[in-house]
Amino acid sequence: MRKARTRSAQVAALALCLVLVGQHASAQDSRDADTRAPQLDALSPEVKQEINQLAQGLTRVQQEDVPLACGKAVENARWGVETMLEVGERNMQGGYLARADYEATAKPLNALLAQLTLADCESATGTRRDFYQCMSSDYNHVYACGKAHPFEH
Repeated sequence: MRKARTRSAQVAALALCLVLVGQHASAQDSRDADTRAPQLDALSPEVKQEINQLAQGLTRVQQEDVPLACGKAVENARWGVETMLEVGERNMQGGYLARADYEATAKPLNALLAQLTLADCESATGTRRDFYQCMSSDYNHVYACGKAHPFEH
């Protein structure tokens, strides 16, 4: 189960990165010559559709009404953030993501990671508690829960 979840999350995180990098690359007038950011236009319609479906799935809460389970919520949230950081770093090292773009994204993710603790979950109220409740489901992605329930600082 954990291995299947890991592979699925890596594919989904890569899809989200491809969409975000593709949007960023198409919005730039010029890019670094050594950045291999994929152009979504170069992909087949089927691949584009699959990437968009995966990315959209990451942005939606899949399971809404779950009981708060702080241990599971913190594990799921930390795992999701760590996976996004790892995929982003691999994309940067592979030349698919500019260092500045990776660093701009990694900074808030690392700050969030430092806040995701069992004690924080157990004392959470308001939207912060809602975020942890959302993350209590293995079917929800940290990006979707964060979007639905912004994690207050």
